[in-house]
Amino acid sequence: MPTVSIKVIPIGVGPSLSRYIARVVALLEAKGYKPLVTPDTTVIQVNDVSEIGPLVRMIHDELYSMGVARVLTIIMIDERRDVAEAPPQAAVEKVLARLQEERKKFTRDVHGVI
Repeated sequence: MPTVSIKVIPIGVGPSLSRYIARVVALLEAKGYKPLVTPDTTVIQVNDVSEIGPLVRMIHDELYSMGVARVLTIIMIDERRDVAEAPPQAAVEKVLARLQEERKKFTRDVHGVI
């Protein structure tokens, strides 16, 4: 299943975007997606990349219905076909588990930096 990172930026609404991002996340949940919200993007899995265009249209329409006049959207797609992909949270957990081992390597002075 492709993993899609969506960054939606409503333009001209002021410095706080949380209201708009929360609406997008709630919309994704209502459509059956399981969004992983990060400080910079929202990550979901789709069954097929063909879902992405209609999904972006739906997100834009929702934001326009909130009075947003302009929307900038950045999309990054990660798709593998050689193995079954795990949910995005599983990838995060894998990195966090490995992080414990990597931290042990930096308990001493490394290259005179620490």
